[in-house]
Amino acid sequence: MEEISVIGGARIGIVNATWPFAKLSASPGRLRLASVLDSYDFEPQDVVALERYGSIPIFYNGIRVVHARPDYPTKIIFWCFGSPDELINRIREAGFLPTAPSSSEIRWRGIPFRWASIFIFILVWNGLFLLNGARPHGAENQPGMFILAPLLFAFLTGWAIKRSPTLQTMVLNDGRYVNEVKGFLTSIQVISALLFVVFAILLFAGVLRTPI
Repeated sequence: MEEISVIGGARIGIVNATWPFAKLSASPGRLRLASVLDSYDFEPQDVVALERYGSIPIFYNGIRVVHARPDYPTKIIFWCFGSPDELINRIREAGFLPTAPSSSEIRWRGIPFRWASIFIFILVWNGLFLLNGARPHGAENQPGMFILAPLLFAFLTGWAIKRSPTLQTMVLNDGRYVNEVKGFLTSIQVISALLFVVFAILLFAGVLRTPI
């Protein structure tokens, strides 16, 4: 039996990665979904079933990994162009056969984050935007450097939560895992980093155009 590998897209929790930013590979002992958001490895005893998901070819068509891993997002889907049923058969032919009992399926358990941590993030985020309004008289129509602060804060928050067990305990509900939200945190980092670069370039260009 040879390992198979297929390029496609992925949905990890609430975050989507479109084609070709995900890859599904299967061998007798492992099923792996790797994307720009994160990588998720399953052994046969971790998977309850592989199910067809969606009904619109190309746009909404793939397979769902029904799993028993409490530290992974509940919904893990691989988007594919071809037939999901054919892909499931190829995975079986590669030797990967789910063995987890149906009773072990991980179902939706609510938001992993504590509501207090969400409130604090929004409060700080908005507070940093208000700093941009504290500019000298006559500069109201010019963006200030503080416009970059919320974006830097979002990026560093995502980075810190992924790496600090202490911070994870503070922001996540009891019994929840950082792997459940890694894809979401990575997407926040990517978006905030891109916006940071764009705004920094625009600010720099504005400074260059300012008369001396």
